[in-house]
Amino acid sequence: MPSRSVGPRIGSLEIRTAPVWRALADPTRRKVLDLLLDGPRITGDISSHFRISRIAVMRHLEVLSDAGLVVSRKRGRERRHYLNAIPLQDIYRRWFDPQAAGWAAGMLRLRSSVEGKGTSEESTKPSVDIALDVRIGGQPDVVFKALTVDPDGWWGHPMLRPQATGLTLEPRLGGLFIEHWGHDGAVLAVVTQWATDRHLELTGPFHLGLGIGVASFDLVAVGEGTRLQFSFRAFGPIDPDRAIQFSKGWTELVTRRLKALVEHGTRLGIAPETQAPIKPGKRRRSDV
Repeated sequence: MPSRSVGPRIGSLEIRTAPVWRALADPTRRKVLDLLLDGPRITGDISSHFRISRIAVMRHLEVLSDAGLVVSRKRGRERRHYLNAIPLQDIYRRWFDPQAAGWAAGMLRLRSSVEGKGTSEESTKPSVDIALDVRIGGQPDVVFKALTVDPDGWWGHPMLRPQATGLTLEPRLGGLFIEHWGHDGAVLAVVTQWATDRHLELTGPFHLGLGIGVASFDLVAVGEGTRLQFSFRAFGPIDPDRAIQFSKGWTELVTRRLKALVEHGTRLGIAPETQAPIKPGKRRRSDV
């Protein structure tokens, strides 16, 4: 019986998923991913679970990083490693209808965990600590414009108050990220770092109650698209359910809504209707 020819979609998936399959083939690397499923860990913590050398563990982490399954972030003197299950979406899509799959596999990355190793560390331990690497089909200037000029095209509930009517961000250091409630509103965050088309950092309450959060967006051109490196850390007495909601909310906003806005012009934020671009920092007439 003649074999069925492989279509372009399957051929492309074969190329993209080959590094993932190689990374998953080793039981040690699979155990590393199991450990990271419980939350981000530093290299020494990961090494303590194996009888092999620290250098060998670092090599395994490098393979997982090359496959996109692990994302690393430098936090002070430590390097923390996070599980990034988004590449598994391609494996899922290979044998399941892409339309049916939707963004379900991308949501595998959702999690919220808090590490604890003694009361001396609890005051500095983040209540929310997530990191995402997302490929977006648009150049960095287009992604940056969506982030800063059109926030209500991708930002929305459940990250806003029910009475919210719109969002604006002042495009400068010290600029306010404002949630409008008609004539009133709330400051969600302040721009604490800004590098046009490359980097944005927002620091503020983000409706976390007594907590403070730091959201960081780094954009790197990759071919005709952009690699968005996102991280969010929140500190303070944050309700555990709220922490879980934020982990899920950020993943939804960044991996689905922002991506849809840039790639397809699909507005999934608080302002779903298509409208002319607005000047950053200015309210719409409907908001005043």
